[in-house]
Formats: sequence, C-alpha cells, structure tokens
Amino acid sequence: MSQHAALAAVTLALRALLDGAFRTAASTDRALADVILTTLPVDRARSVHHRPQVNLTMVTALDHAGARNAPRLGLRGPEASSEPAQQVSLLYMVTAYGPEEDDVMAQRAMGVAMHALHANPVLDRIDLDVLFPHTGQTAPLEQVRVTQASLTREQIVAWWLAFHTPYRLTSAYQVGPVPLG
Repeated sequence: MSQHAALAAVTLALRALLDGAFRTAASTDRALADVILTTLPVDRARSVHHRPQVNLTMVTALDHAGARNAPRLGLRGPEASSEPAQQVSLLYMVTAYGPEEDDVMAQRAMGVAMHALHANPVLDRIDLDVLFPHTGQTAPLEQVRVTQASLTREQIVAWWLAFHTPYRLTSAYQVGPVPLG
C-alpha cells in the first residue's frame, strides 16, 4: 500500500504537538497565547509582523540509510510485510519571530517549541485514515522519532542563504524513519 500522505501526516503531527505546547504555555504566560503557528515555506513564512510566530518547514526528505534493508518498520497490521520499504528521514526547520521583530519574544517562543520537541522524542501513533479520510490509507505510522539535528551554524546559515531570506532564530530537527511504501 502506498503511503503517499505520510510526509504531510508527520508535518501535521508536529504542528499539533507544537500547538498543544503553546496552548499549555499560554495558560501560565499570556504573551504566548498570541503565537501564530504556521507551516509555510521559509521565504513566505513571515506575513504578520505584530504577533509572535513559529514556523515549521520541512526542508528536505532523505533516504533513511539505517532502514534500507530492514522490514517495514513503523507500519502495523495487514499492510506490513517482510519486504523492505523505502523509508525517509525528514529535516525540519523551526523558526521563531517576535512581534515587530522583538528577538526576546522570539526566543521565548523558540523555548516553548524546543521543549515540546525534546519532551516528545517519539511521535504518538499517526493515523493516516483519520488525517486523510477517503484516501484509502489505513496503516498507522508508529515509532517516528524526533531528534534535534546536529547542524553547524554554517550549515544553518547556508540554508538561509539558499532561501534568499534574512536569517532568523532557527532550530533544526530530524524526524524519522517515515515509511513511504
């Protein structure tokens, strides 16, 4: 069975995780109730300048080499088989913006996002049939790990130069393995 919605499902799961973290943080810190959470391309992410914002962008999807010859990890039920499936690791950039370019508020928002991703190193079961009904995709994604990517400052700056956008506070995360087939 094709898992063509798996990449989008992981993005939605990460967004839901961050959304919950900001709702929880807002209960004790009113300033965080105003955070806008987006999943836009980096060069189009900043559109509202009077509110804090956190943007989640999938930067790339690369073959997950460690799972190349492994059985279909992450799939359960009748869709799982013994034949190897393509699995990918996803690289995400989390970018924080403060209202009116206030870096202190951006740092507070980034702190909430980083804590949420650190506290949840494995995404809960992602049910594709719930996220994308009527697509025929019924196998859940399980055991999708979230780890902070060990990118150097120079690598992150290179990404920003490639996007032709001024650098903003950024943290990178590797998520996977995600089965595609």
